[in-house]
Amino acid sequence: MKGCGGVGKVSLDDVYKLHVNDIYRYLFRLTRDARQAEDLTQETFFRAFLSLDDYRGEKVRPWLFKVAYHAFVDWHRKQVKRPVQLVEQLPDRADPLVEDPAETVVNKEMWGLAQELLRQLSEKQKQVILLAAIPFSYAEIAEILGIDVADVKRSLFRGRQKMRKLWRDGADGEER
Repeated sequence: MKGCGGVGKVSLDDVYKLHVNDIYRYLFRLTRDARQAEDLTQETFFRAFLSLDDYRGEKVRPWLFKVAYHAFVDWHRKQVKRPVQLVEQLPDRADPLVEDPAETVVNKEMWGLAQELLRQLSEKQKQVILLAAIPFSYAEIAEILGIDVADVKRSLFRGRQKMRKLWRDGADGEER
């Protein structure tokens, strides 16, 4: 498999090891459910394996995120009837004992607020903001979501603008 960001030829096992955590975190942020994120992560790599014939030599990481995005969209369409549950914690750090407990509390509260603000955005704005935070280039985000680069830039700008406004409105409401 070529196109692993300059790594050369690598096995599927190597690709899995290199990208499984990032794919999981992305899907966890979308689903807010650890089990579902695990299932979708496995679905992503299963679909990637099945579609190796369609792989055109592009960079592996954006291609995998595109597969993950489509797995999420398919799952989400089936879940429309059930409300999404917000999870209290986000497993971003390998060793949570290294963090200062006060920092952990603040980060948890900030992530909760960010999740609340993200829920108020359009689906496209939310996707673009999450992918930009990973970080992906505009071109990679456009390919993952199947939109043009101008739409990525516009959605990112408008999404960030809306989040800032919602943040300010929330802060103004607390001062009163």
